[in-house]
Amino acid sequence: MNTSMKFKRVIAGLACVGALALSANAQALTFVPGAGDVANPVVINANPADGLFLDTINFDLGAFTHFSMTSTVSNISFFGAPIFENVGDTQFIFPTSSTYLNVPLPDLGLPDDYHLHPQGLNLGGGSYQITMWGSTPAAVPIPAAVYLFGSGLIGLVGLARRKMRAAA
Repeated sequence: MNTSMKFKRVIAGLACVGALALSANAQALTFVPGAGDVANPVVINANPADGLFLDTINFDLGAFTHFSMTSTVSNISFFGAPIFENVGDTQFIFPTSSTYLNVPLPDLGLPDDYHLHPQGLNLGGGSYQITMWGSTPAAVPIPAAVYLFGSGLIGLVGLARRKMRAAA
């Protein structure tokens, strides 16, 4: 392959990347601990350009372990917001849902662990609103049956030891 052909391919690739970058609207958000819980969610209002759109919203759950999101759309078709992780930029949650409730997301150790990609088709003058919050579910108490089982097991061990002593 000659040098002019390589140069043409590089220019064509840069033109494609530029066109994609110009066609996508981008927003950035980071969860701040205490300002993104269920009592004080983060709300984003967006008015994407007409036609197909793909936005980016970066977020970090901080001390939270679970992610929740609801969305409302106006004059937008095919709306969804898949979740990607920022280590390898791979899709973490595959369904392009518009609602997530208590989705467990592990801490990846990055300033912005994950990003949403709100996407859809703006039919003209459309908008969407995303409400996001993090949570940590309450610890599940150990049921009384576990304690009852444990005490019964200890009793059986005691009986077995008593039988062994008597047989010896």
